[in-house]
Amino acid sequence: MNATPFRIAVIGAGRMGRVHLAALARSEQVEVVAVLEPVEAIRSDLGQQGLRTFATLAALLDDRDFDGVLIAAPTDRHLELVEAFADAGVPILCEKPVGMSAADAIAAAAAAERAGIVFQVGYWRRFVPALRALRERIAAGELGDIVQITCLQWDAAPPSAQFRAHSGGIAVDMGVHELDQTRWLTGQEVASVTAVPGRAGDVADADPDVAAIAARLTGGTVLIVSLGRIFPEGDCCWVEVFGTKGYERLPFVWGVPGDEVFHAALAVQAEAFAAAVRGAELAGAGAPDAVSWLAE
Repeated sequence: MNATPFRIAVIGAGRMGRVHLAALARSEQVEVVAVLEPVEAIRSDLGQQGLRTFATLAALLDDRDFDGVLIAAPTDRHLELVEAFADAGVPILCEKPVGMSAADAIAAAAAAERAGIVFQVGYWRRFVPALRALRERIAAGELGDIVQITCLQWDAAPPSAQFRAHSGGIAVDMGVHELDQTRWLTGQEVASVTAVPGRAGDVADADPDVAAIAARLTGGTVLIVSLGRIFPEGDCCWVEVFGTKGYERLPFVWGVPGDEVFHAALAVQAEAFAAAVRGAELAGAGAPDAVSWLAE
């Protein structure tokens, strides 16, 4: 372990940026040394907490007193930010899904490859101990052939209309986690997919608050994804694996106690990114993982 903390700049201090700031506060290996945030009131609040803040990308790059960045800005800004930091030679940990389309993800991956920088995608579930253990059991054949996997993610309440306007919709905002999680758990890719929207949210673009995805994986496994934004139990994520030798139901995030799992995984994810920048093998999701689901 390197004795000197990895210095990271957080890009965006909105909904997800604040979560990352809280998670990274627990890490002894990664230190937040700067925050890029265009909203003055948020900058003022963060400044009172002792954080150095910047209003513009140009000002942050001129300062350049950091080792890498964590992009937590709205999804529709991911590509331009990845390209800007890649052009500047800055290692990047970017929140999923790295843009609104496969074209965005491909362009971001190409920018990172040209620059020769570490580029990690924020699929934090790969760092949840219970899911890692389940993956090992599947790989060892303990559950037999996996015939179906069901992934469910339900939030306590819908996000704001402002967030929805930049998120890409429920499939991009939430469903990407389930597809990446499934690929990572099973080692299979998505061969075919069908999505069905449910109850529409109270916004102009009718972004649904409920959706279901049915897919067939390359190994013949059936995938069922259930997404929702109104759940009395709180923010919850769970997975069910049906195998020829066994069955597993794993509620790895459930209500308020699930926040601890979430924050711990985000911290470990950032630490893995820091290790990769310093020469270790990339342990998190990479550019191909960002492209894969969006191409479906």
